[in-house]
Amino acid sequence: MDIESLWPSEGFTKAARVRTEGPPRRSNLWMTIPERTTGSCATCVTAASARCDLARTPDDCPSRAQAALTHDPGAYLGADRRALMAVADQLPFDQDHRLRNRVEELVAFAKARSVTRVGVAFCVSLIREAQRLGEILTAEGLDPKLVCCRVGAIELAEVGLPKANPDRLVASCNPVGQAHLLNEAGVGLVAQLGLCLGHDLILQEECTAPVTTLIVKDRALDHHPVAALRSQGPGQGAATPE
Repeated sequence: MDIESLWPSEGFTKAARVRTEGPPRRSNLWMTIPERTTGSCATCVTAASARCDLARTPDDCPSRAQAALTHDPGAYLGADRRALMAVADQLPFDQDHRLRNRVEELVAFAKARSVTRVGVAFCVSLIREAQRLGEILTAEGLDPKLVCCRVGAIELAEVGLPKANPDRLVASCNPVGQAHLLNEAGVGLVAQLGLCLGHDLILQEECTAPVTTLIVKDRALDHHPVAALRSQGPGQGAATPE
């Protein structure tokens, strides 16, 4: 998809090509970015802060207007935060400069952070994908701990939730139970796969280990919510061709 098509053409003087220079440690994707902008991040059309080019940002750009909040390099200079940032910076590419997919990034991150036990909190609808992830983690020398969202068999009526068929027993999602089991297992990192919006927040609140998202639940778009942001119009759901 041509990024230039995301913005109206009138009012632009010319376009600037932006590309990461040096070894292929980051994506080599070219982006067409217009020069002028008005407004904050919600209406920005230059992304000039990405090049530290504050001269091309408007006066109300947070990088300029709220520099006391946004420009704080010291927040990244503590030992653990600095190490975390260094690992995150190296994740996109492997040693052969090949782009990693997200599963490969998860494996590389765990190893770089010396995490051997990885929790996998998954939706029951993704049990096959979760079990496949467990196989991959095991093959990579890691120790996965998988916990399904329906663990504990808490019936919907027990937590005051309605159900279409009152006579049928249906288990509620149980992110608290998932978190408790993963905490008990002593995992150093949790990957959540397809938990419902809201349940994922509860999981994050209850887990003692950091939680990252491997799969975002989107029932309408096969767990690919970015398609809704690349659609031809509101509610159409079809991805813009790239």
